[in-house]
Amino acid sequence: MRVALKYCGGCDPAFERVEYFQLIDQAAGGRITWTTLEDAEQDAVLVVCGCATACPDQELPLPPGAIILKDNETAPERVVDRLLQKE
Repeated sequence: MRVALKYCGGCDPAFERVEYFQLIDQAAGGRITWTTLEDAEQDAVLVVCGCATACPDQELPLPPGAIILKDNETAPERVVDRLLQKE
């Protein structure tokens, strides 16, 4: 499965976005190939925002069904499950 990954700009993060993504990637166990929004071949989109404002959700043309994380409260395994359901 191919998932486009996008981070917010990080202007006021409430948690370490990259560390949280690394946990998600570990939970995926190789079942997901990470790509960018510019990649035309993607099955899902994951946006990791550092705060509740979630600027990319307001500023970018995200596809319907994009998963937008505004905190690190969701277990990485649950995030992976949600992504794999998009396949």
